[in-house]
Amino acid sequence: MDGLEGEFGGQVEFRRIDAGTQDGQAVFRAYGLRGHPSYVVVDPSGEVLWTSLGEQPAEALESQIKLVLGANPG
Repeated sequence: MDGLEGEFGGQVEFRRIDAGTQDGQAVFRAYGLRGHPSYVVVDPSGEVLWTSLGEQPAEALESQIKLVLGANPG
């Protein structure tokens, strides 16, 4: 995610959630996540557009981010 944060940091908010904390568990429940690493792409209105479980290549994450930015130009 570090490279993607550098590329999209001004347009996209990146969050790292620790599943071992109470707050992290609440996030996991809210999004129905079952393991980690998990990724969630949410549009500006809060709608979940994509979720994934397990390691993801940067290209997959970048593709989802670009879809969101294309659908919701900033």
